[in-house]
Amino acid sequence: MKLVTAAQMSSIEQASVDAGVSLDDLMENAGLAVAEYVLGSCLDPDRGGSPFGKRIVILIGPGNNGADGFVAGRHLANAGAAVTVVLCTGRNTPDPKHELAETAGVSTLDATTEPGGELLAEKLAATDLVIDAVLGTGASRPISDPLSSLLFSVLEVAIPVVALDLPTGLDSDTGQFDVAGLPAGVTLHLGYPKLGPAIAAGSAPTGEGVTLDIGIPFGLDSHIKTELLTSDLAKSLQPDRPADGHKGTFGSTLIIGGSQHYLGAVTMAVDAATRSGVGLAFAATPEPAYRLIAGHVPEAIYRSLPVSASGEVEPSASVRTVLELVERVNSIVIGPGLGHTPANSEFLSTLLSQIDDEMPLVLDADALNILSKSHKWWERLENPAILTPHPAEMGRLMGISAAEVQQDRGSVALEAAGKFGKVVVLKGAATLIAAPDGRLMVSPWVNSGLAKGGSGDVLAGLIGGLLAQQPENVFEMASLAVFVHGYAAEAARDELGETGMRATDISDRLGYFSR
Repeated sequence: MKLVTAAQMSSIEQASVDAGVSLDDLMENAGLAVAEYVLGSCLDPDRGGSPFGKRIVILIGPGNNGADGFVAGRHLANAGAAVTVVLCTGRNTPDPKHELAETAGVSTLDATTEPGGELLAEKLAATDLVIDAVLGTGASRPISDPLSSLLFSVLEVAIPVVALDLPTGLDSDTGQFDVAGLPAGVTLHLGYPKLGPAIAAGSAPTGEGVTLDIGIPFGLDSHIKTELLTSDLAKSLQPDRPADGHKGTFGSTLIIGGSQHYLGAVTMAVDAATRSGVGLAFAATPEPAYRLIAGHVPEAIYRSLPVSASGEVEPSASVRTVLELVERVNSIVIGPGLGHTPANSEFLSTLLSQIDDEMPLVLDADALNILSKSHKWWERLENPAILTPHPAEMGRLMGISAAEVQQDRGSVALEAAGKFGKVVVLKGAATLIAAPDGRLMVSPWVNSGLAKGGSGDVLAGLIGGLLAQQPENVFEMASLAVFVHGYAAEAARDELGETGMRATDISDRLGYFSR
């Protein structure tokens, strides 16, 4: 499912005009689709109940979103609803869509000229449904009075709100929501769902999202590189499993990580790898950790990394040990529980300089923290790689704060992927997967049960296992892993709840999606 920015939606609309579908046609189609949805789904208590006597207020803004609202109001009035349009801002006159709506029996309240808002308050107190057609994708600056006061008056009476395209105050590209905005219980995406609500799915006040067909000709979205990960898309990415396959058919992955302080990380990563369908999973971990965790995942093959007298990884000897294993694997995961000591920094830099440039890598956790301190590390790393930062790690890699990352997650992920020339998995609610060529996948999963230690280790191991099976499809395997990981987490939440579920519960359910 394609996701669009405001600019991309405008370009698609212009392409529609060029293809013979006018903007007026699109507005008429949009308004009719909105009215049909409202008539069929929003007239509680019996969904799809009779519109007669239902009182609907439509908040009208200055642009095409407002015009869509007028068209919807006209059709709702023709169906028997009592419709009032509230002019929230000034509009150009004459306004044919407004005039047609009034001809159909729609009444008008001009909130821009009403002192105190008493008439609006009376109207809202007797209203069954509010349709927000104020700004749509046009929110580009903070909302101020008098609009902010008007929107607050709607909030005060707790009426169900249906938003056209986007709730007023929600940025279509970043998902940032204005404090004075109007949350919606249902958001009707006109033509295409918008990027902002998808990447801010954990906080965007959109309610249920529904995409309506407004008659855009087929094929005009071929240039759009952003998609919402769906079950069908994820299934199409799954590696083949021939019935006569053997361990070698399904590849091998190596997990490098673990330390005296983080014993569980490499275990969870290896366990997840073994549940990915990979033929073999190897684990290389420092000797002190090896003695404690070797065999915890019986399907894995363990190797110890030599350490110095102080217990730190001995860089040169450890690199030699890893290079012996590298010849047997198809992907390498580096970082879970590794720690970012000077010895580990030397180990990582030496290892990356000696691994074959064709070997696909997954760089996670402390591997990213080490790289963030290395000047222009990406210019020395030619390997295809997947970086798996959380917002703080992404901030360190990009030289910005975690808060700045969160303000525009999509742009930051794409900028990082382009700058580093690597696939970036920006973890969080609605995890993002960005490719250097501008592709962006958005995970549908929002689950606070994932916000626990170890869930990232599980994801890293899963990515490594899938990447070993299709090392040529780096972006696709990262996307598949994110979806499967989220799917398993949903299953864990359903069974155990967000509070009680653990990272190992996610790993235990990684096979559910491919059943």
